[in-house]
Amino acid sequence: MLVIGHLTDTHFGGDPSAVERSKRVLAHLAAFVPPVDVLVVTGDVADHGTPEEYAEATRVFAGWPGPAPVLWCPGNHDVRQHYAAFRGEPEHPPAEPLDEYVRVGGVLFCLLDSLVPARDGRRIDHGHLQRASLDRLDRELAARAPGEPAIVCFHHPPVDLHMGRMDPIRLDDPDELADVLAAHADVAAVLTGHAHTAAATSYAGLPLRIGGGVASTVTLDQEQEGAGWAPITHDLGPSLAVHVLDDAGGLVTHWRTL
Repeated sequence: MLVIGHLTDTHFGGDPSAVERSKRVLAHLAAFVPPVDVLVVTGDVADHGTPEEYAEATRVFAGWPGPAPVLWCPGNHDVRQHYAAFRGEPEHPPAEPLDEYVRVGGVLFCLLDSLVPARDGRRIDHGHLQRASLDRLDRELAARAPGEPAIVCFHHPPVDLHMGRMDPIRLDDPDELADVLAAHADVAAVLTGHAHTAAATSYAGLPLRIGGGVASTVTLDQEQEGAGWAPITHDLGPSLAVHVLDDAGGLVTHWRTL
């Protein structure tokens, strides 16, 4: 059994509450007995992608007591060259995706870069997986030992969530990724962020889990119309997911809003 703490959209450098909200989530997960096995952060580490924001993320996550490793993906608010420096790769070509593959507890975590770089100084909010990322994913999944499970993680959900604010800026090439996943057994789940709402559905025949936002919550269209909630609110507490991957490959997800 593997226990995964899943947080997303910390947005350091955004709202002044971002640091405190991230610390609350980390403190909650750090209190688990026995401890979680791994933390996964599915993007938008920073709000503007500045070196100062990544330095703040480093300071906050330095307080994580472990022993669980922390795994990362970039999101649309991140800036690849500064994110790469944060991940210890300052010479990474800014046009190339920064994908990482890490094994924890007998599970291969495929951490993909769905960031579309800014154009003419303007942030691009939808996601895209470059052909190089898809081809490498295909190779890495094929190279696993028989029966080794994998979890695929990236920022942008690959399906509509029926949210007017988020659906136009989801992953724009979901069929290409689905084709890769369909060719490989023992992919246990897909984990994403971006939507700032805790959601669960399926994609490519797999469990799809969208982590709730740490920094804020994006409300449903119905909540905005019926309850008068703002499209983005800080009135709700930071949320996280805890995924339990059992030895048979089944995934159970528990949501928490603190």
